Amino acid sequence: MSDVKLALFDFDETLIKENSLATLFKEVSGKKFLFPDVLTLVLKPDTYIKGINFSIKRRLYKGCLSGVNEKDIFSAGKVSAEILTPITNVTEKMHELHNQKYKIWIITATPTFFVKGIINKWKWPVERVIGTELYKDGGVYTGDFGEECMREEKVRRIKVELKKEKIKATIEIAYGNLPVDIPMMSLALKSYSVKNEKIFIFN
Repeated sequence: MSDVKLALFDFDETLIKENSLATLFKEVSGKKFLFPDVLTLVLKPDTYIKGINFSIKRRLYKGCLSGVNEKDIFSAGKVSAEILTPITNVTEKMHELHNQKYKIWIITATPTFFVKGIINKWKWPVERVIGTELYKDGGVYTGDFGEECMREEKVRRIKVELKKEKIKATIEIAYGNLPVDIPMMSLALKSYSVKNEKIFIFN
C-alpha cells in the first residue's frame, strides 16, 4: 500500500482572514465586548508568571466555554461560518490538492469542534481537524484547556495522530503563517506561508 499524501493547513490567517477564537468566544457566550473584562489581569500575579496572552486566553476560555458541550461548539462554528471570510486563493489550492488525491488536514490552535462546524457549513474536503483540546467533566467543557495546538505542539500532535491511527503518510505540502507555523511547515517536502492573503514559497 502506498503512502497517504498529506497536505497540512493552518486555519486562522491562512485559510480564513480572521482570528476565529474571538468569534468562538462571542458566539458561545453571547457577549459582545470581551476584552474589557480581562483588563483586571494586570493585577493578578500569575499574569506575569505565565504571560499576558496565556492569562487572557485562560480567562476567556473559562468565562465563555465553561458548561458548553461539543454540540454547542460545533453549532457555534456553523453559525460563525456566515461571518468569517475564507482566503480564496488558499482555499482554491486546498480544493485542487483534494482533487489530486491529497488528504487535507487542518492543524490549528482553535478548538477542534468549532473548526469542524465551520468546515461542515462550507463543505470543505477536510479529512481531519487537529485543534486545541478542551477538558471535559460529565460531558461538558470546564473552560480549561491543554497545551495549545501551536508551534512545536502542532508537530507533536500530528505525529501522535499518525501513530495512533497507524497511518503511513508522506507530508507533501503545508500552508501556514510565519513565524508560528515554521515547525509544522518544516515537516513538509514543500511549504508555503500566507501573509495578507498572499501565498509565498517558504521551502
